Amino acid sequence: MDKAQLRQTIISTGAVGAVFGILPVLGALAWRSEYSRNPSPSPSFLSLAFDLGLVFVASIAFCILFFGLLPMMVQHGFAWVARRWTGRA
Repeated sequence: MDKAQLRQTIISTGAVGAVFGILPVLGALAWRSEYSRNPSPSPSFLSLAFDLGLVFVASIAFCILFFGLLPMMVQHGFAWVARRWTGRA
């Protein structure tokens, strides 16, 4: 496996994950209102920041794993099996 290709895959899918992760974070912050219909007290800033940070990091990790590393592993596995079957190992 080429290390430069792996590094580029992780960086590019991490950037896509950051874009996908910032959208729900910004949406949650935009619709957070102190005048909500829910009578319970709003969560503390630290709790909200932790939850939104967890959503952001989870989105990046999900995109790196499922859009970057998993397809790369499937490709390399298929090439390995094809080489074994054709006797080109």
